Amino acid sequence: MWVLPQSGRKAQLALTLELVIMTTAWRHKSGKPIDREELAQFNLTIVAEDHGVPQQSSTQLLTVQVIDVNDEVPYFEENVYEAFVTENQPAGATVLVVSASDLDQGSNGAVTYGGMTADDFSIHPVTGVIVTTKALDREAQEDYSMTVYAKDGGFPPNFAKATVHITVLDENDNRPAFGRVYYSLEVPENLEPVTLFTLRATDLDSGDSGLVQYRITDGDPSGDFHLDHKSGVLSTSRALDREQKARYTLTVEAHDLGTPALSSTVTLDISVLDLNDNSPVFTSSSYTVEIAEDVPEGSFVLEVTATDQDEGSNGQVVYFLSRESRGMFIVDQHTGRIITATALDREKVASYSFQMYAMDSSAGDPHNSSAQVTVHILDVNDNAPFFITDPLIINISSSSIASHRVLATMRAEDKDFGANGSVFYRFANAVKGFTINSLTGDIQATEKLHSLTQSQRTLIVQAMDQGSPPQSSLGVVVVYIREQSYRGIRFSRNSKDVSLQENAAKGTAVVQIQAQYPDGSRSGITYSIFSGNKLQSFSISPTTGEIWVESSKGLDFEETPRLRLVVKAETASSSSFMAVNLILQDVNDNLPRFQLHNYVAYVREAQGYDFPIIQVLADDLDQGQNGQVTYSIRSSSMSGLFKIDPLTGSISTAAIMDREIWTQTKLVVMATDRGSPRLAGSATLTVIIVDLNDNRPTIPIPREVRVPENTLIGTVITQVTGNDVDSGPALFYSLHLDSESQGKFGIHRYGGGVSLTGQLDYEKRTWYTVTISTSDSMHQSEANLTILVEDVNDNAPVFTQDLYQATLAEHSPAGSSVITVTATDLDSGENGKVTYRVVSTRDMFYIDSSNGTLFINQEAKFDSERPSFLVVIEARDSGNPSLTALTTVQVQVTDVNDNAPVFHQAEYRAAVSEDELPGSTVLTLEAIDGDLSRDNCGFDFAIANGNTGNAFQIESSVRFIEGRGFQIVGTLILAERLDFELVSSYNLTIVASDRGVPQQSSSVPVLITVMDTNDNAPAFSRAEYNVVLSEGAETGKEILRLSALDPDSTPNGKVQYSISSGDESELFFLDETSGALRVRRSLDSEWRSTHTLIVQASDGQGHFALVPVNVEVKDINDNRPFFPLKTLTASIRENRPQNALVTMLHAIDHDAGAFGQLRYYMMDKSGNGKESFVVNQTSGEVRTRYSFDFEKMNLFHFIAVAVDAGNYSATATVQVYVTGEDEYDPVFTSSHFAFHVPEGAKKGQSIGQVLAKDEDGGVDGIVLYTLSESSPYFEVNISTGVISLKMDAYGRHTSRSKRETRQMTLEVIAHSPLESSRVATAQLNIDVTHTSFGLTSDMNMLLASVIAASLAAIVVLIIIVVVLFLLRSRRKKYQEAHARIVTSGTVLETLDEPKVHGSEKLYHQTLPGYAADQSGGGGGPYTRGGSLDPSHSSGRGSAEAEAAEDDEIRMINEYPRVSSISSSMQEHIAARGPDSGIQQDADQLSDISGEPGMEMNQWFKGKKMGSLSGTLLAGQTPVYRDEGGGYLGVGRGLNISQTKDYTFPEDGKPMVDGSLTAIVASDEELRGSYNWDYLLNWCPQFQPLANVFTEIARLKDENAPVTTRRPFQPKLKADPKPRIDPPPLITSVAHPGAKTVLPKPAVGRTLPHLSSLKRSPISHDGSVSSIAMSPSFSPSLSPLAARSPAISPFGVSQGPSASIISTTEHSVEHTEEAELRI
Repeated sequence: MWVLPQSGRKAQLALTLELVIMTTAWRHKSGKPIDREELAQFNLTIVAEDHGVPQQSSTQLLTVQVIDVNDEVPYFEENVYEAFVTENQPAGATVLVVSASDLDQGSNGAVTYGGMTADDFSIHPVTGVIVTTKALDREAQEDYSMTVYAKDGGFPPNFAKATVHITVLDENDNRPAFGRVYYSLEVPENLEPVTLFTLRATDLDSGDSGLVQYRITDGDPSGDFHLDHKSGVLSTSRALDREQKARYTLTVEAHDLGTPALSSTVTLDISVLDLNDNSPVFTSSSYTVEIAEDVPEGSFVLEVTATDQDEGSNGQVVYFLSRESRGMFIVDQHTGRIITATALDREKVASYSFQMYAMDSSAGDPHNSSAQVTVHILDVNDNAPFFITDPLIINISSSSIASHRVLATMRAEDKDFGANGSVFYRFANAVKGFTINSLTGDIQATEKLHSLTQSQRTLIVQAMDQGSPPQSSLGVVVVYIREQSYRGIRFSRNSKDVSLQENAAKGTAVVQIQAQYPDGSRSGITYSIFSGNKLQSFSISPTTGEIWVESSKGLDFEETPRLRLVVKAETASSSSFMAVNLILQDVNDNLPRFQLHNYVAYVREAQGYDFPIIQVLADDLDQGQNGQVTYSIRSSSMSGLFKIDPLTGSISTAAIMDREIWTQTKLVVMATDRGSPRLAGSATLTVIIVDLNDNRPTIPIPREVRVPENTLIGTVITQVTGNDVDSGPALFYSLHLDSESQGKFGIHRYGGGVSLTGQLDYEKRTWYTVTISTSDSMHQSEANLTILVEDVNDNAPVFTQDLYQATLAEHSPAGSSVITVTATDLDSGENGKVTYRVVSTRDMFYIDSSNGTLFINQEAKFDSERPSFLVVIEARDSGNPSLTALTTVQVQVTDVNDNAPVFHQAEYRAAVSEDELPGSTVLTLEAIDGDLSRDNCGFDFAIANGNTGNAFQIESSVRFIEGRGFQIVGTLILAERLDFELVSSYNLTIVASDRGVPQQSSSVPVLITVMDTNDNAPAFSRAEYNVVLSEGAETGKEILRLSALDPDSTPNGKVQYSISSGDESELFFLDETSGALRVRRSLDSEWRSTHTLIVQASDGQGHFALVPVNVEVKDINDNRPFFPLKTLTASIRENRPQNALVTMLHAIDHDAGAFGQLRYYMMDKSGNGKESFVVNQTSGEVRTRYSFDFEKMNLFHFIAVAVDAGNYSATATVQVYVTGEDEYDPVFTSSHFAFHVPEGAKKGQSIGQVLAKDEDGGVDGIVLYTLSESSPYFEVNISTGVISLKMDAYGRHTSRSKRETRQMTLEVIAHSPLESSRVATAQLNIDVTHTSFGLTSDMNMLLASVIAASLAAIVVLIIIVVVLFLLRSRRKKYQEAHARIVTSGTVLETLDEPKVHGSEKLYHQTLPGYAADQSGGGGGPYTRGGSLDPSHSSGRGSAEAEAAEDDEIRMINEYPRVSSISSSMQEHIAARGPDSGIQQDADQLSDISGEPGMEMNQWFKGKKMGSLSGTLLAGQTPVYRDEGGGYLGVGRGLNISQTKDYTFPEDGKPMVDGSLTAIVASDEELRGSYNWDYLLNWCPQFQPLANVFTEIARLKDENAPVTTRRPFQPKLKADPKPRIDPPPLITSVAHPGAKTVLPKPAVGRTLPHLSSLKRSPISHDGSVSSIAMSPSFSPSLSPLAARSPAISPFGVSQGPSASIISTTEHSVEHTEEAELRI
């Protein structure tokens, strides 16, 4: 029931029935418009009521019929249709039926179909049946996706779309196809099974019909290959042998799994690559040949052939001979033909046996074999018989020789062999009376000799061999009968030796020989050469007998070094023969000849320098220098790579061989003799470099390869050929594929062909990058190959929509654009370039062929009967052949929207409080649109701009407005909280836009004012304030101005400041208005350096903010830096490296902060250390700039400056001492010295002096002398080197003639005072002829002297015991009363234990004046003054005042060397490092002096005590003190039979309260277990002055008689007694009665077994006890007032080491002082 609003007080009925009112009411009640399809008719009951009382009403039935409009869109039963159709079916086959419905009535509900744009299908417009238009091919296109539409008959018509997917089913109609019909592969032989290649065939079918399997059908009967039937991977099954089979031709079949199965084949041609796995093989292992010796040079000997089954260079054989061929033969390297190299001579060498080598030509691994060749030289009769003796002269007696007795034997030799060398003899002419044996050459007389009428018979013997032709020689036998007088001519001798140079020139005189008659006459004699001149080399003068050279032919020393000419002298009645033996002298006429004419040497490449290759040898037949050969290499371009030993002929490399530069070279090797002129022979050396696989292969592949995307699988797309300059092995290839390339590509393993193994698709990926790897089994290289996929036109254009819908406003002019359709082609280039054309309704529309924009040809006119058009558009690509696609555009002509909405007001204003809640309505806007159509008259509101922060939203709604009906209004709603402080107003632009096309709109400004509320607290500009003030800041000074802002408007934003906390002392004042912070009272940084104030800013209405203010009171630079010491001393050893740390500078500045931070510098021109050191400015480290040399410079100084930030500075002088090192050995002026002892020489007399020098400086350069072994007769002055006598030289009274020279040999050692000193030795030869030294009588006298001295010592000891016993009894009572003082004296008395041997007890109780005179020889009691004595008084302080000083000064003057040495040592010790604070010897301590007035040798003699016998300990030498020029006493050793452990009490402190210098080194000390905490915590302790005078009172009266100290005696279970020290000196000069006290040796013990144990953590010099570190007061009160440690905690040596008491050997060790390290 609809109730109309009332109007006025009385009821009035105003009812207007309009469709709009009804529709609006229905929409208001149901929420949606009236829909005929839901309810076609409404039956309404209208009730009219008034407002009267009582109310009156009436009703009326209203029937409303809803008329249909085309508001329903057709709809398909399915949005997506799917269908399947088998390929190869004929056209017209039904595929699918689509169906659509429309709920509208009449023509609005009549549906027709269309939109099938594919050429392969069509759709019936009424039934919706889709059929094929041609036979389909799945391999061409498998899937179709199309859009069909359903259109109703309404105005304008409505459309619906559905998608149709059609899948073409496969049939097995394609065979597998290989990319190529023929493949060529390579594989090396002898390889283990390896993958070669992947065969791929493509089958376009799908499913089982597209699955391909492979098999080898022919060409591999032995199964040498394996083909995977699924993957097509071809590999070898076993190692192949090229020599058995070099090539395979395989037939591979690929067949699919379809029914029936289809197949195809491909041919594989596989070549097996050769490896050098065969050696050359000779036809026989040995060859024998015979050749005549007279064959000319170059004659054929033998042809040997070797074969190699390998191919190429591996099978090419070269031949060469071994050196046993002796250069007599030459072999052709390529044919194996052997010929003679020179003339042969069987008589020299009858046969040759040598090796013939055959080697293949493999570059990397040549193989060789050899065969034995034996050449027998056949004899030729080229030598005539040669008589051993010619002429043979026989002198016989006619009576002594019987008939037929052998008179002589004429023997000849023939060098030929066999018959050629078989000699027969005969007389050249008939001879009466003689006969000759034809075989032996024996000559016999056939008749009595006395019957011979001639006194001389000449027999001519012919020797002939059996050769063909035969060779013969004539010999002469002359028989003289003694009984008959010979009156004929005769040579003076039978033979003569003559020297002749070989090859002598014609006319060279040889010799002149003459015969004579017995009377000496020579007339009428004729001379001729009877034999030996076969070559007519000589001529003879028939008258003079002069022989000369006629021809040099035959004068060859090497062939026949000796020649024999038989010269005949004859007259008419007689003749005589003489042999001229020509001894040829060698000349240099033969070239050196190598053993081989052609040498061949193999050397592996990469061999380094001097690698031996081969040795060549040459022989020279000449003699002497003419036959001595030197070798060289003829200069050539390659000769520099080799060198040859000129003597041995060994050839080696002179560079690294690289086969890649050259594979072989030929060198000419020269052999030159040393004759004059020099002759040279040559040979050829062929050096072949055997390849080493030392180069990495390279791949010169193209960077890019272009492959069409439709390339068949299996096609080789590129060929990769790796380059390897090495000869082998064969390269093999592999591919490294990423995930995108897997399965796409393969490579021939040995061929390098890259093939396609998967289908490419340009549209999916346009390029691939594969990594090709090639390897030679040792080296590998890689290269990237980019494969660019080339596009082919395999994709048709595709429209973005199969059906486009567009609207066209009426009155659109011709040429107006309607819509732009877009088709894309996945192909690229021309294949992907799409052009468009209109297929239908060309009279009304045209299209831009390039961009697909559709235009109208004429002005658009709205036709209610034909409000829309269907335009078919074709897209075609530019490929060849081109591909096309079709689409449909539905163009709807629409009414023009030519009115824009209009607002009721020109401007709107509103005010909103900033605390208004979101969702509130701010304003309502109204507008109206003059268009009448539903689309064009409806409009919407929107905020165009000005809506900062999206604070507002506008909503469009429909409201019924009285008098204007239903209107669209816009409600402006607050969307976000407002903030006046951020935005105080908004100037919005509201736009009303209708829904027409083109859209019309209008706008109106809306001004929104935001009203402020107090919602903000003040905020400081900073989160924290920091102020730094000087403590002298003025009162009232503004130090800071704080600022806080309140974004609220006045008065909400007025800020007031105050100090909330932190200023309890009211030091500051804050202005509440300006925020200025001032100082109220003076500040003091020492009292408080920082202040933290909390400042508050408030707006007075409850909002405030706090901020901390940190005030730092800065210190004033009111303190200057200062160094604690004005002079700093440091030391560094010489030869330390550069930048070594020397010391640290440290100055003090009491300021804090920056003013307390110091920087350190060196002042310019501040000393010689400026250029030698560098100072770290921040740390103060002083480091060296270079290494120092003590001998050049040992002291540096500079001024260091410390500066603070306020430019205050302090200075200090830095002195750096360079300490020396013992670098040089002492050097004696001579290694041997010779002295002699004069007759009658006295004890102490000097007999010579040795002298040595040391290049070191300081104490290391001091030279001291000692004897290596003690001598009873001689001693050396330790400082001067003077050799003197230790006893008188008593001479024996012997005559001069009987006196024999006697010598003694001593060895003297030169060294420095330090223990680690370098030493040198020299030998002393002393002539003791004039002395009794070393004689037996001297030994008897010495023995008597020793016995006498021993008896005297026993008497003295007895006296000492008695005196000590009396003295002890006298003082016993007094000592017991002072037991406490006793325990504090020394620890030596606590060492007694039961069963202690007497020699272990050490007494130290002698007072000055009690000691016996020390000037005599022998031992005496120990006196005070050793290193265990705390007072350490010098002679200056303990001798008589003037006498002590005078004697000491005199000693210094007499021994200036001592003074200088002491000074040097003092400097050396001072340079060791900074002062430790404990006074040292170098700090002018009292010296330990000897007895005043004592000579040096006497002073030492008084010290010569070893054990208890009084002899000088071996190796003990006096050492110098650092000051005063005196000597340190040589320690006396005490022979202790049993070692003794000293212990500390449980508290760890020594059992002594006196000076620590009295502590004896114990085992614990040496083990490192000494209580170092006690030692390090030690500090001087002073005794009360009363104790000092108490000890003074205990001193012995000096006027009392002198009592000697008791000797060492056993004392069992005796209470320890205190040691009585001498009194302190109260004046600077000793009183006249004081006696000088000699230094007493330190007592220690050597513990060898502890040397390996850990030492104390505090370094010390290894001495048992150091010199006491007592102050050098004079008078010295150190033993009473101070207690100082015996060992410095810093390890500073206080002086020379004390003596060591050892149970085995007594020696004095002088250790070098340790460097001070703090």
